[in-house]
Amino acid sequence: MCGVMGMIAPQGEDVFEDMTHGLFQMQHRGQDACGIALSDGDLMRLHRGLGYVREAFADRPHESFKGWLACGHVRYPTQGSNRLQNAQPHRTASFPNRQMALCSNGDLTNYWTIRKSLEADGVRFAGTNDAELLLNFITYQHVCKGQSLEEAICLLMQTLKGAYSAVLITRKAMFAFRDPYGLRPLCYGGEGQSWVVASETTALDILRVDLVAEVEPGELIRFDHDGIHRQSHPDVVAAREGRPKPSHCIFEYIYFSRPDSIAYGQRVYDVRKRIGAWMAQHDSVEGDVVVPVPDSSNSVALGYALEAKLPFEFGLVRNHYIGRTFIDPDQPRRDDSVRMKFNPLRSVFKDRRVILVDDSIVRGTTSRKLVRMVRSAGAAEVHLRIGSPVTRFSCFYGIDTPTAEELIGNRLSVEEIRKHLTADTLMYTPVEGLRVCAEDEGQYCMACFDGDYPIEISEAKISREDTHQEYGRKDTSSSEGMSMDTAF
Repeated sequence: MCGVMGMIAPQGEDVFEDMTHGLFQMQHRGQDACGIALSDGDLMRLHRGLGYVREAFADRPHESFKGWLACGHVRYPTQGSNRLQNAQPHRTASFPNRQMALCSNGDLTNYWTIRKSLEADGVRFAGTNDAELLLNFITYQHVCKGQSLEEAICLLMQTLKGAYSAVLITRKAMFAFRDPYGLRPLCYGGEGQSWVVASETTALDILRVDLVAEVEPGELIRFDHDGIHRQSHPDVVAAREGRPKPSHCIFEYIYFSRPDSIAYGQRVYDVRKRIGAWMAQHDSVEGDVVVPVPDSSNSVALGYALEAKLPFEFGLVRNHYIGRTFIDPDQPRRDDSVRMKFNPLRSVFKDRRVILVDDSIVRGTTSRKLVRMVRSAGAAEVHLRIGSPVTRFSCFYGIDTPTAEELIGNRLSVEEIRKHLTADTLMYTPVEGLRVCAEDEGQYCMACFDGDYPIEISEAKISREDTHQEYGRKDTSSSEGMSMDTAF
């Protein structure tokens, strides 16, 4: 999860409002913290806060918080807990003439190995977030080892393992780069001296910026007032460890991205509709109505209904003031969110055989409650259809499933899951079907379904709580949005 964004505009313009609009369009990717770093060419300013974009940036933090160059972030915690030191962007302030800020979407698999190596060389860390490690690595190589920024970033892409789509700004230039596997999305658009980089194309759409392309896996792009400069280093691509193609995260199509986004060259809405149609083609159950679990399964359910020639109804009314329950950090909050999030329209369900469509089942908490909710609303039968395969394996590239024991698909068979959820029937989209719908030619990571991890997991995943105990960090976060700088 997480969403990153960067902007560069002609000197003298102010991009603050455009940054907040773009980040707000990606709020679904992270709801715990957000931040923006701005440069006017001379000074770099940073503001970070916990919570939503419209809370942290309800007003301009202060009158001087302006600039024509910026990077910003909305955060869903995976590495490091939800405290202000782990909010992004991170900034280096120890070197006045080499100020930089960085934000990233992803998760590193050798975080602690690289961190301990940098700490041994005297590098200090304020938090436990992987983006801070990216920035410290680049700053150390650039300032202490004398490498150019381009050389430092290329070395990073050969040394650090895992997923990262990152935006880095200096006082006068912006850099965008992705890991060699391209696990997390990153695109850009614009022309001349005005460019926007973002995790999703919706951030470009709200600013009426035309999409140009995606940042390619292992690619580094520099944006400045002379235009764009693209660079791909052969040693970076070779870091894929023998895999000839990238490994894009398939969950962007299933759940993460908004349906109006373009991810990996395809409109998310179209892929989800094809998934629904595929399920209908391979389903033998007779139903009376197709109902989605809003919102990420709406397109899947529509595809199913059109293919099956069944009525499509919004039988579950969603309270849109409740966030995405999957990314709630703990089980009690997920339980409370499900109860408050949906309310059934009884006239849709009464005495009908319901095809209830959801995008995925991770822990099973939401699905069990929803099946019972639909049945209590009068449904004669509830047939649960899932627009993805069984999630059996942990993800270490940006989804917070650190232990397989959390995954119901790892513990139970499909029939056992059906009984647990109390559905009349249960059908998943198999991996083969998902590949057809995504037009997959081997370029997607499906490790959460098939266990084929493209990047070696070189160290154990340390929980957020253990991280704080190990390093004894005192939480100095505050509601005013004060932030600590990355420093050497």
